[in-house]
Amino acid sequence: MIFEQTRTIEAEFPPTNALRVYRWADLPNLTAPALYRVTDPGQEPLEIYASKHKRQVLEGLIRSPLFAASYCRLSDQVLPLRRDDGVNIECKMYRGDADTGRQKFGIYFLVSKVELIETGEVAA
Repeated sequence: MIFEQTRTIEAEFPPTNALRVYRWADLPNLTAPALYRVTDPGQEPLEIYASKHKRQVLEGLIRSPLFAASYCRLSDQVLPLRRDDGVNIECKMYRGDADTGRQKFGIYFLVSKVELIETGEVAA
């Protein structure tokens, strides 16, 4: 299932817990393959695998909203999560980024409920 990306510009301020990602190290350091359960109201739960940067973005979204404009090109991970894996990730648009001077900017929000089922990490 493909979820539509929101293009509405919000009048309110963005959430204070939104993470601005300057480098991959700003996201959770979790890259080993992992299995997740994705649940949306009125739909059957899905199970998806994520690893490497895709997992880092998913784990980041589980913890907090993420600024869409990033030096790491988060959209390269968000699009396959939406399109291929059926994860509902919304992008809300806002006006006036005081930190960068951009007139408008987006923030990714995880809408689906995502739960970690199992990881392929090796115990040390």
